[in-house]
Amino acid sequence: MRGATGKNNSDLTEMNRSAVMKILQQQEVCSRADIARQTGLTQAAITKIVASMMEMGIVSEVGIITGSSDNRRSIGLKLNADRHQIIGVKFAREMFALGVFDISGKMYTQTETKFPLEENPQIVLSAMKKQIHDMLKKYENVVSIGLAVPGPYLRDEGRIAVVTRMSSWHTINFIEEFKEEFQKPVFIEHDANAGALAEWFFGGHGQSLHTLAYFLVGEGVGCGMIERGRLFLGVQGSACELGHVSVDVLGPRCECGNYGCLEMYCSASALWKKAQKYVPECLPGENLKGGETLQSGDACNAIFEAARLGNQKALDVVREIAEYIGYGCVTLINGYNPDVIIIGDVVSQGGDLLMPTILEVVKQRVIPELHTRVQIKISNLQVDPTLYGAAATATNKVLQLPSMFSAAGKWGPGK
Repeated sequence: MRGATGKNNSDLTEMNRSAVMKILQQQEVCSRADIARQTGLTQAAITKIVASMMEMGIVSEVGIITGSSDNRRSIGLKLNADRHQIIGVKFAREMFALGVFDISGKMYTQTETKFPLEENPQIVLSAMKKQIHDMLKKYENVVSIGLAVPGPYLRDEGRIAVVTRMSSWHTINFIEEFKEEFQKPVFIEHDANAGALAEWFFGGHGQSLHTLAYFLVGEGVGCGMIERGRLFLGVQGSACELGHVSVDVLGPRCECGNYGCLEMYCSASALWKKAQKYVPECLPGENLKGGETLQSGDACNAIFEAARLGNQKALDVVREIAEYIGYGCVTLINGYNPDVIIIGDVVSQGGDLLMPTILEVVKQRVIPELHTRVQIKISNLQVDPTLYGAAATATNKVLQLPSMFSAAGKWGPGK
């Protein structure tokens, strides 16, 4: 039997604890009977598992509730999500952001730091590490850290294969940079994959989904795909690299080596370039308040605002960007047949302007039987999906390995 791996009793116990944690993380309060029904385990088995988790401090009882399947009154259970925290870190081309969350997704604080595109990577990394250390001092019950980075991210090597306009970061090994820096486990993920995890865990899209695609349209373009609760990664962790799919094989050469990549036509940088060419009068000055320089996100917001005010040239620029986002959606639908495509990051802030054209393109170009089964939405998360996703990446590991985080009192009463 090729690739068969056995499971011992401790592995199975951990898997069962993980299943219980994931249900409680999603549903907040649930009875033992409902957990047994959803996991397929016996009530006796669930009673034993829950008892061990209560002893660890992972789960607590919350009083009498009515069961969802049989309307019987029973004791409710909840995850002690607020006793410990996760630090999420989003690293992008011109900024990094940090946030502190609990494993239910509640955010306690958030910071954002901008830096010039040409800044020395070690200076940026030093500033990022210092801020993480400062947060660890302030929040003593952090159990892990999640870091989301642009892709293609080679997860086994710990480095980014290519990030357009950031060649100096190509040699940075994120695993080596962070593995010994903090006395907490650090989990690193591609930014689009992180966004997909955020939507899966915290987006409220329902648990009946088979496949969710998170279409990141920001400074770069990418996609994270979740199928039956698991990220679709490929052999090196860089699957679904939608931004480097050709939409014009005779188009300009991309830094990745390909020609006419989607990222060159609908990213925040692409929108900015089009605005500089066609509607420069709508852009703010190169220098903003406080001496900050204009960045792609500022440019996008300025163009969206001009379009909302009826500027026809701005509307034309936005429509062209939306058409290419639509082509990306067509590729995702034909290639992966997802239940839902969630569009997020910087460019999605113009969702009200973009969606009519995106939906029009998809309707025109997708096989009707596939078109009718997919929903296309703009992310409605109140927190940046990539930052949220960095936290979700670490949260996912906590949910998979609950006993790891119960060691040394980590799931104790908290402070």
